[in-house]
Formats: sequence, structure tokens, C-alpha cells
Amino acid sequence: MSDREKYPLPRGVKDAVVNRAQLAEAFNTTEPTIDRMRRDGMPVLEEGSNGRSYQFQLSDCYAWKMARESEKRAAEEQVADSVRQLRMELLGGDHNETAEQLFSPKQRKELYEAEHAYNKLAAMRGDLVPRGEVEGLFNKVFDLVRKAVNGMPDRLSRDAGLTGRQAEQAVAVADDILGELHRTLSEFADSAEAGNGFLEAAE
Repeated sequence: MSDREKYPLPRGVKDAVVNRAQLAEAFNTTEPTIDRMRRDGMPVLEEGSNGRSYQFQLSDCYAWKMARESEKRAAEEQVADSVRQLRMELLGGDHNETAEQLFSPKQRKELYEAEHAYNKLAAMRGDLVPRGEVEGLFNKVFDLVRKAVNGMPDRLSRDAGLTGRQAEQAVAVADDILGELHRTLSEFADSAEAGNGFLEAAE
């Protein structure tokens, strides 16, 4: 079965001959990426030349793209399976530092290399996010929330006419909210401390 038969255009999408810019728009990518895909083997209906743009058959390019993505996923799954099998073989299903110390340097090296390959592929898929990026986002969001919550008592006093006593109560509530939020984020960060620089992306 050909790629085109295996991966037809989605229902309702009509086949068409498109240029590079149109194909980039259809694939939600950039024209340089289309050039890279073409060099990697994506079929071209008509080669471009001076004053003449490249022409692509949409259905052929879509089928090629889907087939390559399927091959990539299969390769990544094979690596993930190898990592899991290696863990089971070396750790007996229990990955912890104490068990690792029982292995020879060569065995530990094999385990670390397998885990590194697995994490790298997971990061490429977007299943893992660098820890620094997540912490940076959390810090930015927490800073915005902190400023908003800290300013809430003054705003309520101005807009809602709170009394002095009510304003003090609002400040206490704001402090409680920020304290609980800070504890929650700290616990999350601590739980991911052993994550090798990566955190699982939220689904």
C-alpha cells in the first residue's frame, strides 16, 4: 500500500496543486521548513527555477508527512520500550539510587545513556519540558498573582468603601491565599526534584 493510500487527505479536504507558501500555510509551518522537508525527500510535482515557483501535490505531501511522522513515533516507541526493558533487567522494576549502587560502572552507564535518550525523545515530542522553563513560567505567574492579590485590599477599600477593619481582614485573606499558593508550588517543585532537569508536561 502506498503512502497516499495509507494516509489520504482528511475528509472534506480537496486535493490541489500548491506552491511553497501555500503548503507552508496548510502544514502550519514556515517556508524554510518546507524547503528542508523537500530536501529530505518530500515529493515535488514541479521543480522551481528562476521566476518559477515549486509546485506540490497536496495529497502526496500530506501522505509523505504523515508517513514520516508515523516512522518517527515508531522509532521513539522502540527506544522507550528498550529503556523500560533495561530498567526491568537492571533494576528488577524498581529504579532507585540504592539499587543503582549494586551495578557495575558499565551497567550504570548503560542505564543513564538509555534514560538520557528516552528523555531527549520525550522532550522532542513535547512530553517533557525543561525544568527551568516551567519554573520560569511559575515564577512569572506567581509574581502576577502576588501583585494582584496584594493590591486587592487597597482596590476594595477604594472601590467598595471598606472600613479600616474590613481592609485589615482583606489583607489577612490575601496573605493566606499567597501563603497557600507558595506552599503548593514549593511542594510541586520538590516532588520533581529528581526529574533530571525535566518535568512532565501537563496534559
